[in-house]
Amino acid sequence: MEKLIVLPAGELRVCLEGYIHLVWGPESKDSQAAQVVFTHVLGLLQRTGYRKLLTDQRQRAIATEEYMGWLLAIWLTQAGGGPHLTHVAIVTARSLEVRLQAVDVCRQGLYRYGICSRFFDSPAAAEAWLRASA
Repeated sequence: MEKLIVLPAGELRVCLEGYIHLVWGPESKDSQAAQVVFTHVLGLLQRTGYRKLLTDQRQRAIATEEYMGWLLAIWLTQAGGGPHLTHVAIVTARSLEVRLQAVDVCRQGLYRYGICSRFFDSPAAAEAWLRASA
């Protein structure tokens, strides 16, 4: 059975197929609420031993500069610096700015930690890629 965690900025599911599924909500515009989501993601990766993340960004709000700094300098270092995160499937955001921010985070994740990321138009395609990834 999947575990569901509902937070103000999004929902997290621990999927038995071996990944964490994050669906961002409109409240992701609140940087602190978004940080809480990513803090939960890191904890779930650590507790489950899963190394894959599906992030559905279709409702994701543009991140502030401060939040992006935290994501790249703190969270990504913790998630990618250990044996935690190896694959990220992103369901593309509607907003061009959000898509560009996601590309920046993915580039840093690949360059610094070898995290493999791919972008998809649908959750089903993202799920299929994660299930097929080693």
